Amino acid sequence: MLGLLRTFAATAAAAVVVTHLLPDALSSIGLWGAGAFLVGLVAPLMLHVLTERLASRRSTLSPARVALEAGFIGLLVHHVGDGLGIGAYAALPGGVVGHLDVILALIAHTVPLVAVVTLAYRGEYGLPVALRRAGALATASALGVALSFAVPASALSSVAGWIGALVGGVLLHIVTHDWLEDLPTTEGVRVADLLAATLGLSLVLLGGHEHAHEEGGDELFTAALAVAVRGAPFLLVALALSFALGDRLKSELKNLGNSLPLLLARHLGFALGPEGLALGLATYGIAWTLGATLVTTIVPLVAGAVALLAVALAGEGAPQRAAERLAQMPETANGRFQRFDRATAIWVVSLALFAVFTTSLPAAALYGSLAGPGELVVSALLGSVLGSGGPAVVALSALTEKGLSPGAALVGVALSSALGIKVLRELGRALGVTGMVPVVVWLVCLTGAVALGINQVAPIANPLTLPTSIGRGAAVILLLLIVVRAERVGVRRWLAGWLAPHGHGHHHGAHDHGRDGGHGHAHSSSIPNGSAATTRSPEASGPSAEA
Repeated sequence: MLGLLRTFAATAAAAVVVTHLLPDALSSIGLWGAGAFLVGLVAPLMLHVLTERLASRRSTLSPARVALEAGFIGLLVHHVGDGLGIGAYAALPGGVVGHLDVILALIAHTVPLVAVVTLAYRGEYGLPVALRRAGALATASALGVALSFAVPASALSSVAGWIGALVGGVLLHIVTHDWLEDLPTTEGVRVADLLAATLGLSLVLLGGHEHAHEEGGDELFTAALAVAVRGAPFLLVALALSFALGDRLKSELKNLGNSLPLLLARHLGFALGPEGLALGLATYGIAWTLGATLVTTIVPLVAGAVALLAVALAGEGAPQRAAERLAQMPETANGRFQRFDRATAIWVVSLALFAVFTTSLPAAALYGSLAGPGELVVSALLGSVLGSGGPAVVALSALTEKGLSPGAALVGVALSSALGIKVLRELGRALGVTGMVPVVVWLVCLTGAVALGINQVAPIANPLTLPTSIGRGAAVILLLLIVVRAERVGVRRWLAGWLAPHGHGHHHGAHDHGRDGGHGHAHSSSIPNGSAATTRSPEASGPSAEA
């Protein structure tokens, strides 16, 4: 039941954010809404350090109990924020009925969190303590609601866009934090998990009583469907090629040797994958795709060669040591099904973002920065921070319709696929500052040079198109494949594929994330004496689930 609640909460939150919170924020405050959304998404990361320090002051606690107390402190703060969001949306024009989907999503996502905390405290301290902690969480939510009603309704209305963006970011952060916990393990539960996801997605229908929201939902669906039909044949062919030839290509690349440039090229090259290049044809055309191919093949080799020279200057044997450390880095998602999960999950998310950007942003939102150097710099920074993948080119194509140059889109999608934060950290450990700096500088500068050339040669996107009937057929096939895959491994496991671009393999990303600077919430992996509801079953993920 806890796993089904997690799936329902995750899909409900995602649906509400895409159809309600983020579009409203972008419509009212423009691109600042996207910035506020990102702040809400990543700001809770900072809470982890604070809560651990507060909990660790109680020196009598064991490390496991320190982790549990730190998670509880973080959840208290989070529940106050939930209460503020619930009260704020109840006070906005339209009231509870007009924002029923948002309010229910805010309530629904707390249920699995409270359940995990209650079960954890029951196993560690007993039932009375568990009930007191659950009561404290309820009090925190009530306090947040009371505080929100202390603010005048006119003031809330004036900052409704900012509230929606921040609430949306925090909501997605929370429901995706431990979403690899309690995965379905039997056929019956997997079917129930799929039904829970469907129920969560349908939650947005409850918030459609306002005429503006009804029209907005129709526009979002129409925009997403149009771009899905346009790109589905290209993506389907790319997935087939990746499934048939991906393992053989990796084997051939390994046979070339383990020199430093080749190792770097294997980690940074082919970053967009066949899916990103194929969707590039469907969104930007041949010239852009040729530039993207150059950026993901030749440029990483050049950066690797320069890094080899820089490391060689550090002393005798330094290149060999760097190559050995680099060879120990995890490579990109290495299984056929992992590649499918990653590509299709990013594609679905990108379709949703495309629809949101297309319908919510003004037509000239980005014209002021068209093809300027600053635009390329911002794209490079955002690309490295977001760390997405090749199919994200679909979302960027919506920004191009609003004024983003094709070159800036190339910089953003190429660097997000190659230089995510995790990859930068791992490369820094392997190469050191001496080798890392030239890699980043040359990769960014050469990618930017190609992007400038794209803006000169093809400043306007010229996508390839196929007959609509072919696109619809391909879209139906992709939808069926995604549903079958999500049913086999669980909806959350499939969706989480896009969060592990650089080789988590069968390791559990949620646990690793929590240890490497995760978030201030209770982690079932760190709860001692947990019950079956809070302890991952070995069948919940890994090779058996993949099979």
